[in-house]
Amino acid sequence: MRRLAPPPDPSGFIRQQGPDEPGPFLFADTYGVLISGDPVQFLVGALYLIPALLLGLIAHEMAHAAVAVARGDQTPRLDGRLSPNPRNHLDPLGTIAILLIGFGWAKPVRIDPRRMRGRFDAALVALAGPLTNLVIAFVLAIPIKLLLGAGSFDLGFPPWRLLWVAFILNVVLAVFNLLPIPPLDGYSFVSALFRRTFPELFFRIDSNRQAIMLVLLLVLLLSSFVGMSLLASIYTPVVRFILSSPPFPIGG
Repeated sequence: MRRLAPPPDPSGFIRQQGPDEPGPFLFADTYGVLISGDPVQFLVGALYLIPALLLGLIAHEMAHAAVAVARGDQTPRLDGRLSPNPRNHLDPLGTIAILLIGFGWAKPVRIDPRRMRGRFDAALVALAGPLTNLVIAFVLAIPIKLLLGAGSFDLGFPPWRLLWVAFILNVVLAVFNLLPIPPLDGYSFVSALFRRTFPELFFRIDSNRQAIMLVLLLVLLLSSFVGMSLLASIYTPVVRFILSSPPFPIGG
């Protein structure tokens, strides 16, 4: 029986990522390259990261917009958020920050839950972005698994490396944004479900939103600088699960 090539280490490419109310936040490995003082390596890494960002972030935001419009709120349509035009979704400063320091954001999708048909439609909108990234990751995983099975998946070959970076980035976008911490999509989902039941709790959380976000970012950045990756312990099992799932499962 032929031995299959083991998949690359998932934690070696995109480190951590993110939210969705200044838009999804993202943590990437580029800041480590920049600090190391190797501009060539930084530029090469950015060349792989930019196409993956365009795919992951734009699809994420368009999914939020499409579900909101489908549930009755036309605000995203009026804002042009159903268009794949990157200018409608990418925040210039946030995009530059991703490349320079490994942390950034996209433009938020404005919604008005009062215009939606159902009480929990806002929860569906919150889930749409991360679930879309998971679907993309499952699709991208198919050629990766085929190539791994054939023993021809070489990260030194630019198209395969780009494919791998896009796959990992979409997994990270999904996993990080599902965390129930403001301003991530996971928090928006939980808030839409339980705000009426626990209004005081969510009022207190919302009142300290900026402080919570700052603490989260500091913890993630500091853990990266000391050689730890807290989110890698969450998204790496998801990467392995996708690669070991049908069709064409790799490993187990």
